[in-house]
Amino acid sequence: MRYIKVLLLAVVFFLALVFFFQNQGPLSQDMVLTLHLFFIPPMHSIPLPFYFLVIVAFALGALLTLSFLVWDKLNLSARLMKHKWHISNLEREMAKLKKKSEAEASKFSFLHKNKEKPEGAQSVETKPVQSVEDSLVPDPDKH
Repeated sequence: MRYIKVLLLAVVFFLALVFFFQNQGPLSQDMVLTLHLFFIPPMHSIPLPFYFLVIVAFALGALLTLSFLVWDKLNLSARLMKHKWHISNLEREMAKLKKKSEAEASKFSFLHKNKEKPEGAQSVETKPVQSVEDSLVPDPDKH
């Protein structure tokens, strides 16, 4: 792809040179630019060759395009840095929560170890606790 771009650039440059060499007569003619506004007297430039105006217009277009590209690059870089900063904040928060969760899990496992029954104790089966709503509604199977 890079070679194709270089080839196209060389072809465009070659065609521009051919254009300027073949049209030296018309491009060398002097041209006077005029600016006529309503409330200001008309202003005239010094006589300039037409090729100079073409080259200046091309250079201004290139500079304007370059400035837009630089602005876009800076804008995208700023957005990227903002998102990276946000991601690092979320990762730090996740690490804190994970640490907190591990600490609570270790406390919970410590409590379960202390509640283990002694060797000589009998096991007692427990019934699941009913919720308040379950205790208010009569069970049709019991009747």
